[in-house]
This record gives sequence, C-alpha cells and structure tokens, in this order.
Amino acid sequence: MQVLHDYRTEYMERKQCGITQLYNQFFDEPASQLAKLHAQLDQLVCKAYGIKANQDPLKFLLELNFEVAQRETEGLPVIAPCLPPVV
Repeated sequence: MQVLHDYRTEYMERKQCGITQLYNQFFDEPASQLAKLHAQLDQLVCKAYGIKANQDPLKFLLELNFEVAQRETEGLPVIAPCLPPVV
C-alpha cells in the first residue's frame, strides 16, 4: 500500500528516526495514523484473499502458505489469488 510506505518514509525523514523507532512509538496506539493505515492494509489483504470476517487472518495465511509450499514440493501449479473484477 503506497500510502503506508509514503507515510512511513516522510515521517522517518522528518523525525530522523528508523522504522523500529516509528513502530515502537505508534503501532499500538489505535488513534495513530500508522495504526489506521495498517488497519486499512489488513482489510485490503482480507478482501484480496477472501478471508471472511469470522476467520483469523494470520491462521488463514499460514495455512495457505503451507498449502502453497506442499504444492510446490509436489510440482503442482500454484495459482495466485486475485481481486474480484471492478464493476
């Protein structure tokens, strides 16, 4: 997500800090712009992968990773998820 990247870059350049300092200071603060941008990113990832509201996204992605690795090991094709067409 370009907006997140741009926000982090601009903030770190302005404050002369690194990414670890940025995340240590703001990530767990729900009102921070960084937390809001990550929430938007989480929503986009869930939409892209078809993760339902009642599913744990981390568990879903870990299981998907294992499935992809197994398919690669077996020489089977791996087809990436895609977003639904824009109407």
